[in-house]
Amino acid sequence: MAYTLEIGKKAPDFSLLATDGNTYGLKDFDQFKFLVVFFTCNHCPYVVGSDEITRCTVEKHAASGVKFVAINSNSEKTYEEDDYDHMVERMKKFKFPWIYLRDSSQK
Repeated sequence: MAYTLEIGKKAPDFSLLATDGNTYGLKDFDQFKFLVVFFTCNHCPYVVGSDEITRCTVEKHAASGVKFVAINSNSEKTYEEDDYDHMVERMKKFKFPWIYLRDSSQK
């Protein structure tokens, strides 16, 4: 089911494991002026093809108090490369400037 949050509305809380081994919730980002949450994955050629543009966008806005958080909610049963271990490998390899969270329940 598609879900769109209106601009300015408070996002629902979450508790998700990140590739850095920490678990994050919405409150962990309170110190930032803006929080951008985007959904991504490891297997999609469109995502992979846009990674460096996303990196530039994140780096461009970091000094303005904008934090970017990526969530992967894809099923590893459908795409094995979208599992947590592959997420960790990908972050180590590319050193993306965002927090990469795993939502295995898709909630």
